[in-house]
Amino acid sequence: MTPIELSENHRRTISISLQLLDEALCEWSDWTDGRMRAGVMYCELDTLSHTQRHDLREKIESIRRLIIRLRDDLHLPTRDVATSRSIAGHASLLWEMLTELNSRALRAYGTVPEPLARYLDPIGETLSGEMSSITAMLAQARETAT
Repeated sequence: MTPIELSENHRRTISISLQLLDEALCEWSDWTDGRMRAGVMYCELDTLSHTQRHDLREKIESIRRLIIRLRDDLHLPTRDVATSRSIAGHASLLWEMLTELNSRALRAYGTVPEPLARYLDPIGETLSGEMSSITAMLAQARETAT
């Protein structure tokens, strides 16, 4: 194949799109293998039939072959995702959301009963504090590692 000229902006944009696609494929591949995540407020249910699971695996393999072709032909950069950085990023986003888990923010949806405010406000504050401490802990570990 004749080399294709592309700018670094084009290369980066294509690469990011394919990285996000590949990340989704990783999750879907886990689901085809029956690996579901479950927490106390979140549970993935395996609703794939045997045929759907098989067909999805084939589609994932086909899509990945195209991703590999694009990566190799266009010399696209890959992305290594450090788990500590990923967790810290998610924790930062969750911190922002959890700072709004209080009676003041809930007033936007109507009057908040005082018993709910007394109950919820300290828990929301604790949860946002936990996310902040996770972010700080992982940032500190990253600094120590370098």
